[in-house]
Amino acid sequence: MHPPVDMVTDDGYDLQFGTNVLGHFYLTKLLLPILISTAKLSPEGTVRVVNTASLGHWFGNLQFDTFMDGPKRRAKRTFWLYGQSKTGNIVFSAELHRRYHDQGIVSTALHPGTINTELTRYYGNLQQIGTWFLWDVSYGALTQLYAGTALEAGTLGGQYLVPWARVGTPRADTQDPQLGKELWVWLEEQVAKL
Repeated sequence: MHPPVDMVTDDGYDLQFGTNVLGHFYLTKLLLPILISTAKLSPEGTVRVVNTASLGHWFGNLQFDTFMDGPKRRAKRTFWLYGQSKTGNIVFSAELHRRYHDQGIVSTALHPGTINTELTRYYGNLQQIGTWFLWDVSYGALTQLYAGTALEAGTLGGQYLVPWARVGTPRADTQDPQLGKELWVWLEEQVAKL
C-alpha cells in the first residue's frame, strides 16, 4: 500500500492499479471459461469471484489518464493512487456481476478491515502509530472467507461487503454501469496486448 510514486509495473502501469485491478482482471479473464463451465454443473451461487477492495476507495476515483505512468499520475499522492485502485476493484467486481451473473457467477467486492500487516511498510513513522488502530491479522480473512464460502453469501452478487461479513455501501459511482463498461473496455484493451 502506498509505495513510492516512482514504482510502476514493468509495463509502465501505476504499481497499485496494475497489481490490484489489471492483474485481477486478467486472472479473472483467464479463469472465466472454467468458472462458466463449472457454474453450469454446480448448485446456484457456488461459483464465486471475490475482489478485495478497501475503505480506501473513498479517497480516490477513476482517472483513466493516471493508470499509466506520466506527469498526471506522478502529481497524485500515493494514498490517492491506492484509493483509485480500490475503486477499480469495486467497479470491476460490479461489472463482472452485471456481465456474468446470468451464467451463474457470483461476484462480490469487500473491505477486509484495517488489518495490521506488512501492507503498511511504506507508512514511515505512521506505521508505528497505525498499529494501535489496526486489527490483528487473524481477522484479515473473515469477510473474504464468508464471501467465498458461506451459503447465504451466494445471493450477494454485485454487493460490497465490510467487516465482519456484512453488506456495506460503497461510494455511489462505483456502482455506475457506464463507468463499469468503460473500465472493462479499457482493461480488455490492455490485456489484448499480452
